[in-house]
Amino acid sequence: MGPFPHDHVTGLATRGALEALLAALLAESPDTAAFGPLAMTIVDCIGLKAVNEREGFLAGDALLAAAAGRLRRAAGGARLVARLGGDELVAVFGGAGAAAAAEGTGRALAGDGFPPLRAAAVAAVPGDTPATLVERLYATLRRS
Repeated sequence: MGPFPHDHVTGLATRGALEALLAALLAESPDTAAFGPLAMTIVDCIGLKAVNEREGFLAGDALLAAAAGRLRRAAGGARLVARLGGDELVAVFGGAGAAAAAEGTGRALAGDGFPPLRAAAVAAVPGDTPATLVERLYATLRRS
């Protein structure tokens, strides 16, 4: 499980742990941070609201846990995998191949599969804060 607090539904790190890690990593330029360039993948669990309404929250939690498992397996090289909020999950990548790893993870998860996921990825740029990076991640997901 690792050194971070975990979400009780998904077993992934919490948003607070994600924000703390991003703050530490972005304290320097994303290109000189502790483990190099930084990129993130976000996935959105398609149909979670309908499952919650039709089958109940326990079924929705099971769907969300399955989505977390898919992300965890696809993002094997991630520095952190976390629940960002509601039905959004993220993986944080660092190092020379961070952007390619984030993009590849997003491609691997988008489309068919159970549960169905929508995915997007972004790379940190100089001047990013945790808030601006997460906002660009959400905006990219909305456009996907």
